[in-house]
Amino acid sequence: MSSSRHPICFNPDAQPLTTSGSESESTDLVSAFHRKLPGYEPTRLVPLDDLAKELGVAAVYYKEESNRMGVPSFKILGASWGTFRALADKLKLPLDCDVATIKDAAKLEPYTLFAATAGNHGRAVARVGSIFGLPVEIFVPAGTHSDTIRFIASEGARVTVVPGSYDDAVRTAGAAAETDSGILIQDTAWPGYEDIPNWIVAGYTTLLAELPAQLPARHAHPTHILVPVGVGSFASSVVLHFKSPSESPLSPPPAIIAVEPDAAACLHASLTAHRPVSVPTASSPSAPPTILAGLNCGTLSSTAWPVLAAGVAAAVTVSDRAAHGACEWLTARGVDAGPCGAAGVAALRRCCGERDARETLGLGAGAVVLVLGTEGRRGYEVPQPDAVAELLGH
Repeated sequence: MSSSRHPICFNPDAQPLTTSGSESESTDLVSAFHRKLPGYEPTRLVPLDDLAKELGVAAVYYKEESNRMGVPSFKILGASWGTFRALADKLKLPLDCDVATIKDAAKLEPYTLFAATAGNHGRAVARVGSIFGLPVEIFVPAGTHSDTIRFIASEGARVTVVPGSYDDAVRTAGAAAETDSGILIQDTAWPGYEDIPNWIVAGYTTLLAELPAQLPARHAHPTHILVPVGVGSFASSVVLHFKSPSESPLSPPPAIIAVEPDAAACLHASLTAHRPVSVPTASSPSAPPTILAGLNCGTLSSTAWPVLAAGVAAAVTVSDRAAHGACEWLTARGVDAGPCGAAGVAALRRCCGERDARETLGLGAGAVVLVLGTEGRRGYEVPQPDAVAELLGH
């Protein structure tokens, strides 16, 4: 496991409100669709009062995504809406139709869903395929945990291990989907492939739309939001929801803090360079492994980059050891979290523990902090203590 440290990257180009991109769908329309899916209910928002007291802020809340419609991550929100919109486009379905109508229409066309994944997105696409009655093929990078592969396969999908990185798996899935019956359901965009990733981003807004009813009145306006970043699609959804002039439910909008693994900090590198930058990731010969599998992405989505460049206040990286420690801390308090979800807690501790970061980001006594957890517990190799990291307090 890597002990490589990145200094916190503060974004001087961050704007209070951003016009870089826009929410592509009505949040009400997306939420109405999700309410029709089997097992939908809002996930819980957990107050972390002892953490707030320890860090000297007014409040910390954790959005727990350990059971979202029967799968242990938020990803099914984007995968389901992205798949539905792709099918509706091909089958000429109205956007207010029900699941039975989608399944009946899909029987008339032999479509197959394809996706690449580091874990959670692939399982979500596989579950959506089972809901809509469609075959699914998922491609995973070398080194993917055996439990992850088993869980994806348990949803009825065919799983192929690609020798290489997550980016290699994305390219392989894209090539496999280039058939008359193939639909690539990928949560990262590139020039020429943008509609479905944008629909996936829109699907995530259901999670954000649940928050106003869950936050207590005295903390109804979070001042800071910590969001994990892999390819950046979820983070771009958060920025668009909270910082678009036409959409923002909060005034002033919150500071959005991006969280990445030390071993795969492509947003951090891009903000530092002021342009999109790819970085080597686990499964690449020059990169270390990481337990933050869902964030182990070396290239930002092309549509996410301009949104994040204009909208995030900072990019913070965390070590595997810190993410694991946050998992253990949350578990002890009855919160179900995997490393990618718990990474936000680790990042908040780091920000509050560094004087410059605390002052620059305004994490003072009045701060109301929202940590967006993204996954429940899962199998991973527990990182061993690193002498250098321990010495540095990481």
